[in-house]
Amino acid sequence: MVILRKIKAATITEIIVASAIILVVFGISSVSVNNIFASSIIGNDHQMQNRIRELSYLQIHNKITIPYFEENQQWEISIEQQGSEIVLEANHMASKKITTIELDVQTP
Repeated sequence: MVILRKIKAATITEIIVASAIILVVFGISSVSVNNIFASSIIGNDHQMQNRIRELSYLQIHNKITIPYFEENQQWEISIEQQGSEIVLEANHMASKKITTIELDVQTP
């Protein structure tokens, strides 16, 4: 005759509580990772910095005329002369971040 032993098992309530805790932990970690990646993508302005360097080079070598305005999907870039300085200003439309670079005008 087969001896039936009682196997300890978790109740359905314990399983539901454990599953809920695991879901909450994974949900919080997922939101945290998403925020980190989103902020790094929004804060990435390497392309704009390269474009500003290119425009400053072109302006120094008199390849563009002042005032100069440029607009793309994310940035508004302007170059204006203020007194003896040339001001390059880039405005990020989504985050309202403004980057300003001032160049001294060199007279030959």
